[in-house]
Amino acid sequence: MPRVTASLSAMRAAVVGVLRNVPLFFADHPRTPLRVMCIMAFDALQILRHARPLSRAKRRTLAALLDFGASLNARLDWKKTSSGELRAARALLDDAGVHDSLGDYTRRLATLETGRPNPGGEESRFHAVHAYRESVVRLSLGMLAVTASFEKTLDEGIDATVSNPDLNVLFRIVMFCQIIDDVIDYPLDRSAKLPSFLTACRRLSQSLTLTRIAAREYATLPRSRSSALPLRVALWLTGGCVRVVVFLRRVPDTPDCAEERLGRTGRQVRIVSARRS
Repeated sequence: MPRVTASLSAMRAAVVGVLRNVPLFFADHPRTPLRVMCIMAFDALQILRHARPLSRAKRRTLAALLDFGASLNARLDWKKTSSGELRAARALLDDAGVHDSLGDYTRRLATLETGRPNPGGEESRFHAVHAYRESVVRLSLGMLAVTASFEKTLDEGIDATVSNPDLNVLFRIVMFCQIIDDVIDYPLDRSAKLPSFLTACRRLSQSLTLTRIAAREYATLPRSRSSALPLRVALWLTGGCVRVVVFLRRVPDTPDCAEERLGRTGRQVRIVSARRS
């Protein structure tokens, strides 16, 4: 009975968190539906924790932070960004009183991005890119947790993505979204020589195999931890989307792939010849 009551409370919090933030899809901030859904998740978690939703000012600050982080990340990736949008988001955050933690977040993100691994290696390179991707997501979620007043310091926010069951599931959902984004943006990331799940290895086939393994790990929750039912459902749904987009990702007929196929064919011919002799 307590488990049923907890599940019903979690579902109610999720419904309220979604409905309250639907207008954000039509607002200036945040700028993408995925960022709106992130605010919905934090709003629902606030209701579960304290039986009251986030204030309008707090949600506005989260929206500005999400846009600021995306713009800063794009700039560090040498992508075309609007300096005006970055300054506007920064001004909103300064007015909200998150100047100190924002400076720490900016410095840490710049350190991660400038020290990121290069794409196009072997399996060890994939694991390096994998760790880099996770560090960026944990940093961003940690900053959101501090801004939402879930944690007091940025380090505590980052640690909560591991120790707190709800934030840990949210981290896994965001990593699923990162994989989907990497699959969709593979041609762009490859031409720009940016590290991603799919560009990490020299051979796309190897990257896809290792990405499937990583996705299975994200889908597996520790049995000892209990998280909100809506988050577990969202994890299951995004995990299904990842399996579909990774399955549909075709290995292009590149010179590397052709060379790999020729190598396999040559080995097969040698094996058949050896058997006949």
